[in-house]
Amino acid sequence: MSGEFKDRIIMVTGASDGIGQQVAAALGEAGASVIALGRNEDALQQTQERIEELGGRCLCIPFNLNDFDNYGKLFLALKDQVPHLDGLVHCAGEIERCSPLQYVKPKDFRKMLDIHLTAPNLLTQIMFPLLKRAESASVIFTTCDMVDEDKANWHAYGMAKRALAYAASMWQMEHPEKPYRFNTLNPGRVRTKLFKRTYGGEHPEMVPTASSVTPAYLYLLSDDSKDVRGQTLHARDLLETKQ
Repeated sequence: MSGEFKDRIIMVTGASDGIGQQVAAALGEAGASVIALGRNEDALQQTQERIEELGGRCLCIPFNLNDFDNYGKLFLALKDQVPHLDGLVHCAGEIERCSPLQYVKPKDFRKMLDIHLTAPNLLTQIMFPLLKRAESASVIFTTCDMVDEDKANWHAYGMAKRALAYAASMWQMEHPEKPYRFNTLNPGRVRTKLFKRTYGGEHPEMVPTASSVTPAYLYLLSDDSKDVRGQTLHARDLLETKQ
């Protein structure tokens, strides 16, 4: 895998923990230059150290994706030092607990919509000039089981994750003949802090690690998936195909 993504520059959100951190590390090991976004500066530093230990390069940017007024500043800080973006992977996300809709407070409802739906779409929008500079760019929206399965008690989190599939399809329909593509990936349940908070009754050892799904992300960022456009995919299906 080493060197597979040489000379490619890929931005990963939620890179301070969970799937985002594992995807960032795997990309670094594969030769990519990683732009890692996350809120926790200390955890981002650990991500950078791991990538560099694997032989990759990493630019860590502490950033709160819910601070929409700062998106323009982020772009201005990158536009002259980053020649292009070959990929944008949306992994950032959070949820404190599952709860019936009737009990969700307005601020918590808006927060879930913002981080899981508004943020990935607006970040794609603000970084679009850099994506268009690449020969072929791939944008991945991370969804979850609620993308095609009805489940109670996931309130705005589940709504936002399901809407991402439509968002990716819409982005693609608006750019049908362009060399950039937009897809939604469901990694399934994996061993993260979010899983521990929302599936407290299940032992973490019963689900795969976050690193187990990174090959699905790398596939969608690679040239092998150039014809995969505007689709909603499941990591388990991609991993089974690659075996």
